[in-house]
Amino acid sequence: MRFALHGMCSLHNNIVSDIRLAKETGYQGLEIHTDKLWRYINAGFTSQDFKSRLEHANITPTAIDIIGSVEASEKATQQRVFQEVETLCLFAKEIGTQTIQLNAFEALNGLSVEDNISITAKNIKHIADIGKDHGIRFQYEGAAWTPIAKLSDYYRLHDAVGRDNFGFVLDTWHFWASRGASPEDITRIDNNLIYNVHLSDGKRPDKGQPWVDEKQLRGYLLGEGDIPLQEWVDAIKSTGYDGFYSGEFLNDQLWEADHYETAESMLKGMKALVGG
Repeated sequence: MRFALHGMCSLHNNIVSDIRLAKETGYQGLEIHTDKLWRYINAGFTSQDFKSRLEHANITPTAIDIIGSVEASEKATQQRVFQEVETLCLFAKEIGTQTIQLNAFEALNGLSVEDNISITAKNIKHIADIGKDHGIRFQYEGAAWTPIAKLSDYYRLHDAVGRDNFGFVLDTWHFWASRGASPEDITRIDNNLIYNVHLSDGKRPDKGQPWVDEKQLRGYLLGEGDIPLQEWVDAIKSTGYDGFYSGEFLNDQLWEADHYETAESMLKGMKALVGG
């Protein structure tokens, strides 16, 4: 099994430091945090600069994470998102990663799930067509508190998009926290639709209770929260998925701790669950 350092684990690093961190703590890949990537690009560095550093460290860029607001219905926001897609697709192609993550959030709250899927799918069709020209595919992640968060709605979105370069990233916390899928549901996913896996632990509100700040629910290393992670990992493995796993959390104290210790702890936790 292969493991990627998720850039969220070292939030206040830059992406060049993330490459070194991944290499020196035993990872094979790096899932690139988009805010860090934009800082890198805006500072005047190129994809070739970044690619050479990846190659020197023998680190695989597994995905660029994330392009958000893909549910936008306002023309100005749509055009901004599409321009981001163009720029990041070119960068992704040049550094040798084929995957970019898409997230839809809450711009369409108040509309039905059906309308959320319809509007979001129209945008993702255009995004997928941009990516097709560069050989890029897109993985969707539905945040637990957003309208398109259940696995059944992932499938409906996938059918509505109708593009062969559009699939899923499976995040254990988002599915568990939203009560949007069970391990048994996961076993039935076609592994061709699984582009990456995020392992994350945490808490969730009781049924009928409102969502609180995400950091209050996801501020845990693997094994410290309430998710029966081994059941979820076993379900994912049963699909035949053999790609990268990355561990994720949101926690101010961990971000201010020693990144090496945190990265090593996340890798140890993933290996205990997945093997390898």
